[in-house]
Amino acid sequence: MSSPHHEPDGGFGERGPMFWLPPGGFSNGLEATNWAELADLGEGQLADVLFTLADAGIAGYVAHPTGGRTTKYRLWVDTLQYRRAEDVLMDVFRAHDHRNG
Repeated sequence: MSSPHHEPDGGFGERGPMFWLPPGGFSNGLEATNWAELADLGEGQLADVLFTLADAGIAGYVAHPTGGRTTKYRLWVDTLQYRRAEDVLMDVFRAHDHRNG
């Protein structure tokens, strides 16, 4: 019996982690090795979320989700900071609701 031959992805080091994110987006300037989707945001929320994540030292990236046209943006965050990013995002949402209400 033989096992399948597995060769590692030789080009991963050349592409880097941003290769896995959809094109045409923008980040808050911080880097991450791995990214995880966290939420869909409206255009009016982007600046608050990205700046607050940056202030907390959490990498964030937003882009339109692939596969369709939408006014929403998808937020990806550093996988290692995911739980903390959830807390930051909830704080931003609470502050945003407080200003409007």
